[in-house]
Amino acid sequence: MGYKVFRTGFGALDEMLGGGIIEDGILLIVYNTGSYGWALGVEVFKAFLARGWYGVVTNYSLPYSLLRKYAMAVRFGFQTLGREDRLAVVDVFGSVNGIQLREPFVYSVGQVDGSTFLPKMLALYKTLISNRPKRIGLTVTMDGFVEVFGEDTGMRILKKNMAIKESYPRAGGEEVLNIFLINRDRVSPRFLSWLSQYSEHIVELRPTERPGVENIHVVKSLLPDFEPSTGIFRFKKGRVEILPTLRD
Repeated sequence: MGYKVFRTGFGALDEMLGGGIIEDGILLIVYNTGSYGWALGVEVFKAFLARGWYGVVTNYSLPYSLLRKYAMAVRFGFQTLGREDRLAVVDVFGSVNGIQLREPFVYSVGQVDGSTFLPKMLALYKTLISNRPKRIGLTVTMDGFVEVFGEDTGMRILKKNMAIKESYPRAGGEEVLNIFLINRDRVSPRFLSWLSQYSEHIVELRPTERPGVENIHVVKSLLPDFEPSTGIFRFKKGRVEILPTLRD
């Protein structure tokens, strides 16, 4: 195949993805307002951290105190992991709002705009990932990224970042994954279409009439064994469950 594939830790999700997540790939999780789809992304992120990967949470959307409450809702002790040097938070929300936190694992990029953001982020990431060959990023959230920069500027930043990555391939032995969370109600179909094009895997969640129960659709994976499929996603007491149902 030519690419490593990493299992998520959720057997049903791995089966629906065609085996797992492609190395250096993006797992895009798309959901509606009121959905717990974001919790799926956090659970996958947690599973890799439990296996010794280093985590970077890039926060565009929430005040840090609220980010902690969301983490608590899914039983994610990210503060403990941060203080153990197993995780970092890049607090873009705090940066653009002039907030500097004292937690040693929470990093600011200062005031940024469309031209200064990417150089500052790349410099910071280079510091964070030094000597960390296994790492996974969680973006909270891509709709928050759009709110900060706007859709057109946001897409230019993303494309430029991809071009830089293509020009400077990773060192041998590095293993990298990315999880993007996005609320489809907060972005245009055009932006979502662009982002989908650059994502190796796309999982969509849709509400049902039952609270805490959603339909999960794995609509894209670039693995050769992938078939589009549908299942049931459940959230209860800080835990998620996936039950595959049928092939499209």
